[in-house]
Amino acid sequence: MARRRRFTSQKIMTGISVLFLFLMILTWETRSEITPIEKSVAYVVIPVQKGVTYFGDWLVGSVNFIKNINELEQLNIALNEEVHQLTYENKILDQSKSELERLRTLYELDQRYADYPKTGSRVISKDPGNWYHVFTIDKGESAGFKPDMVVMSGAGLLGKIIEVGPNYSKVRSIIDDKSSVSAFIVRTEDLCIVKGDLTLYNDGLLRVEYIGEDVNLIIGDEVTTSHLGEVYPPGILIGHIVEIENNPNRLTQVAYLKPVVDFKHMDEVLVIKRLWRNQ
Repeated sequence: MARRRRFTSQKIMTGISVLFLFLMILTWETRSEITPIEKSVAYVVIPVQKGVTYFGDWLVGSVNFIKNINELEQLNIALNEEVHQLTYENKILDQSKSELERLRTLYELDQRYADYPKTGSRVISKDPGNWYHVFTIDKGESAGFKPDMVVMSGAGLLGKIIEVGPNYSKVRSIIDDKSSVSAFIVRTEDLCIVKGDLTLYNDGLLRVEYIGEDVNLIIGDEVTTSHLGEVYPPGILIGHIVEIENNPNRLTQVAYLKPVVDFKHMDEVLVIKRLWRNQ
């Protein structure tokens, strides 16, 4: 009997507990007020929760920001390397293009004066200054070069060899003040002398003298080497008249010529392997 009463009491207590739990669940969402203890707990817990949430969001954002910065830095490094590589390749292409253009110009020059046997050579040094007055090329006696052999570049006459070594030669260009070339005005078929002048080379010009006073010279007249020269064979283009000096007191005219060769930039040249004065 006692065992049966204990069993019944246990069931009653369990049922009461379940009932209270059920009532708590039913009233949890519907009650309009909370207890003072819950309010006190809320004053403490809610700010802490907000702080934890804010800190968590900030921490996640900071980690993502640092991760993004690292990714951007790696991307920037990769892009810079690619830019440097492309810049280098572009420079190589520009150099190759410039060299191709120079070689094409030399080839055209060679074809224009096909009657003259020629050999190419590279400039390896020059005298101080911006202009190629006297410079050295990389071939000499071993290539059959001799003093007074004519040198060409660009579209025409450059100068002549003045000194020859076993594997080098020195060249004096026509802009040097020691240079003088017997020349020919193509349109009028008149003779003249083209000379280097220290007062003109900074302007890239040559002086043209001994032009007959009756010669009807005009701007743009083409001037070549003449058949009277002892060093230079006839017909090699020197340049064009760009200015005529007006001086009625002179017995001959003086003009100024723009050469067809760029005497500020020199890389490759053609040497005529024949002494004209001995022909």
